[in-house]
Amino acid sequence: MYKEQWIKTDVLVVGGGSAGTMAALEAKKAGCDVVLVDKAGIYRSGCGAAGNDHFLAVLESGPDWDTPDVFLSWYQRLTQGLIDMKIPERVYIQRVKKLALELEEMGIPMKEGADGGYIRTRSFAQPGDYFINFDGRALKPMVSKKAAAAGVKFITQVAIVDLLTQAGQAVGAVGFHIRTGEFYVFQAKAVVIATGNATGMFENPSGLPYNSWHSPFNTGAAQAMTLRAGAEIKNPEYVNYTITPKNFSASALNAVVGMGGHLVNAKGERYVLKYHEKGEQGPRWAMPWGTYFEEKEGRGPCYFDLRHLSDSAKKHLLEHLLPVDKNTFMDYCEQKGMDPGAELMEIQISEGQHPAFLGSVTGVFVDEFCATTVPGLYSGGACSVGIGSLAGSMCFGQAAGAEAAAYAQRSAEVSVNTEQVDQLRELTFAPYSSTGTLTYTEAANKLRQIMSDYVSINRNEEGLTVALRELETLKTLQKEVKVEDGHSLMRLLELRDLLLLSEAIALSAIERKESRFGLSHYRSDYPETREEWHNSTHVTFKDGNLKIKYVGAYK
Repeated sequence: MYKEQWIKTDVLVVGGGSAGTMAALEAKKAGCDVVLVDKAGIYRSGCGAAGNDHFLAVLESGPDWDTPDVFLSWYQRLTQGLIDMKIPERVYIQRVKKLALELEEMGIPMKEGADGGYIRTRSFAQPGDYFINFDGRALKPMVSKKAAAAGVKFITQVAIVDLLTQAGQAVGAVGFHIRTGEFYVFQAKAVVIATGNATGMFENPSGLPYNSWHSPFNTGAAQAMTLRAGAEIKNPEYVNYTITPKNFSASALNAVVGMGGHLVNAKGERYVLKYHEKGEQGPRWAMPWGTYFEEKEGRGPCYFDLRHLSDSAKKHLLEHLLPVDKNTFMDYCEQKGMDPGAELMEIQISEGQHPAFLGSVTGVFVDEFCATTVPGLYSGGACSVGIGSLAGSMCFGQAAGAEAAAYAQRSAEVSVNTEQVDQLRELTFAPYSSTGTLTYTEAANKLRQIMSDYVSINRNEEGLTVALRELETLKTLQKEVKVEDGHSLMRLLELRDLLLLSEAIALSAIERKESRFGLSHYRSDYPETREEWHNSTHVTFKDGNLKIKYVGAYK
């Protein structure tokens, strides 16, 4: 029998990445008792763990483009009206200027220009230079230190496996310590889930599942727990892809096109203009879209071309941007014997992720107050639909923490349903009783194979039907996975979350009889974008089944 801990708090934050840490800090500033829990550590957790080189900011510095109205108008076009603009306006626009100053006060070097000001660039069809180029390698540890100093209680190496509800309200969560096996019960007046995007559902082009574009340890926990708690996720059919250097999964795309780099095919031709009028300055989805057809039609391999850039632009790109976003990038170049400023750099289309970038319309459905459809349950950051990018996630986390704190402060004491706790404890540890011989690695590899073969790029009715059938079979095979320790138990329960999310993706994709957002949802049997499908998919999970409804686009 494992030991058990019960922890009571005002606000529980699940996920110690950039958004979760900001949520915890903001709730603590509001005067609440706050617990921040993560299955790993806090100081280097999430997609921003190793650093970031671009900070999206509307600073109202003078130019017409640097204003909330112009940014929101652009963002509505980018997202095709599938996001309520009240969300980015409230959670991002109202916070980002102050956040940039707060980061600078923490010691993050935000102003790296020769004149002591910001270096700003644009990419992905932006109407202005919204991206602040900065050295964000120390950002996550410094924000974490500030949260710890404020009095946020950190609980690490505890994997949260499900949310607790009482009378339709979120009242906490349960999890287990991945090393000791100790079972944790958290009781809270409000819960914020901020576990990031979802990776691991699709095969990586390098053949290495953990060589992923974003953190390979983000496994769809927020999305799956949201569904099981009775709330909604939105637009799961849209799977995000980007362009990365061959066999090196850090994107690099933002930095390359932001500095004026080109994408060329095997003939040396710039090709993105054939697929979007803005070429390499178009939305991110246009680059994988164009690359897919260039290679499919025999004009690959394709490359990044930086040779035309000025020496100063190359220096900034290769010394101040790419090594910050992934500090092993120059090691990769050295091992390849390649000078990316003088030679073409071969590229690939990344594995699919869900969601992953600025302009994504996929994730946990929330309103402008970061509230899900379950009272007391809030969500922020990359797992939620609202505003992407590091800056967007941090602002989103701040807003979710503030709203959760306000909810907790006006709420009476909550109670936990002990029967639900008993059921979840039994479900959590049940895999230890399995007599099967499958490993979690074998089961996870099978999931990636199913999703890559049938639900990735170039979808069609027959393939998606096969996928749903195969996913159902894999769900039954979970019981045959042997578990020997807390680590393998965590991996199996991550697979459970990814399976539920994968099923939501496949079901939503087979129902959407059109193509939209490039490769994100490309149906070869319905290749056109159709006005009658200009809506959002909202998915719920009840009595073991996923249900879909459609909500019209925002005008």
